[in-house]
Amino acid sequence: MKDNRFNSTPLTSITGALCHVLNITQPEFARCGITELENYVNSKTGGMPVDKIVLYNPDAIAQWLFDKYPQRLNSFTDNSELVLPMLSMIPSKTPVCFASMYSGATPAEHGIEKYVKRELKIDTFFDALIRANKKPIIITVKEQSMDILFRGRGVPVISCDTDAEVISVAEKVIKEDNYDVVCIYNQEYDDVMHRSHPKSLWAKRALTHYNNSYTKIINCVKENCHEHNTLVGALTDHGVHREWYLLGSHGKNIAKDMNVLHFYNVICKKNIK
Repeated sequence: MKDNRFNSTPLTSITGALCHVLNITQPEFARCGITELENYVNSKTGGMPVDKIVLYNPDAIAQWLFDKYPQRLNSFTDNSELVLPMLSMIPSKTPVCFASMYSGATPAEHGIEKYVKRELKIDTFFDALIRANKKPIIITVKEQSMDILFRGRGVPVISCDTDAEVISVAEKVIKEDNYDVVCIYNQEYDDVMHRSHPKSLWAKRALTHYNNSYTKIINCVKENCHEHNTLVGALTDHGVHREWYLLGSHGKNIAKDMNVLHFYNVICKKNIK
């Protein structure tokens, strides 16, 4: 029997939660946050804000994929102490979702209501960071949504040719420890499943690459961020389904496209138990 139930916590709640755990003022459209995440962070840090955030944004990992291919995605589950079922945006398209995730605004509020890649003109998480004298950076595949949405606001954006290059640059950035918030975007699975389907050999291989990349990110934080309370997260944008014409797709208001999982872990300073 198909599970048509929808998760209840929307992507619009993420910016508020991230601002709360950093103890900074949230942007204009941000919602109230996510109590489970905020309580989890407080339990790890003794009620103190985190001073560093590293977020991995792999595109298009549906919740149902974790049930279907648990061994291909075990880095996310094994390296996370908090797993949150989340609800994507309507339509469940990449620029719509990341615009909402990192602004707290609905598609009607931020103005991206279909697949279109352009700079956001509203107040965002990254603007809030800059106002709070935090240093964010985005590392992404070039010409993708995360490469375009948040430009024009003084946030460094490093554009790479491939997912592998993104991860290599991200490891270097984490080691150098010059930024308070590091956002890392990968696209391979979304790209491959559109050209085949969500369960194809190539698509499954792309999931394995995401899995390995998250292991590298987690290990890099553990090895290099000893002076920080660091929130590490894996935040995807939307799910996927297979269309009647056999190719993979997304964008519908159905559970396969709308239900996703987000993963969090706090890696504490070495002097904090």
